[in-house]
Amino acid sequence: MDSTATDARSRLLRVEERLHPERIGAWAVEELSELFAGGSPPDPPPDGLLRGRAISSTIAGGLDALGRRLASLYMPWLGKKFDAPAEEGLNVLTRSALKPMKVMWPTYEPVGIFSDRVEAFPFKTRLGEGAADPDLEVLKIDYDFEPNPSFIIRHVLDELVQIEEGLYLGKVLYRRKGEFKPIGFFALER
Repeated sequence: MDSTATDARSRLLRVEERLHPERIGAWAVEELSELFAGGSPPDPPPDGLLRGRAISSTIAGGLDALGRRLASLYMPWLGKKFDAPAEEGLNVLTRSALKPMKVMWPTYEPVGIFSDRVEAFPFKTRLGEGAADPDLEVLKIDYDFEPNPSFIIRHVLDELVQIEEGLYLGKVLYRRKGEFKPIGFFALER
């Protein structure tokens, strides 16, 4: 493992350790943005299940702190399952996500319900320039197609970069009035 890889992992861990549910600082968004900008398109593209963790939303100070507090109490998202050759994948959640999903999207049926997980919200992947970072090539994780719910999910575009071998940093973007705005960061790891 080279020193750049170790540095990226330690920087990401430092940000996560310093984040407290009660507060989110501009320093965290700046550090995460720098890590993201220093990443590269995943090579090879991720394949199989990658464990995920939400790092922070980046909407507004008070809302971010509330979101972090809620996430510390309940986070059903486990990660993403990629099928690299097919350029598609699924989100993996705990079974406890089923009831909140029914409230948010009453007619939505997850792709798979298993004894230990739920697979839902399929996505398609492709390489391209970042929507918020046009000078950076990213792996786009696109939800804007059937059978995803039009409420919230189809407005999301995740963008992923590799910050070291087996460690990826994702930026969550939300489309409103035809423009994508960053609303959070997440990490994926083998």
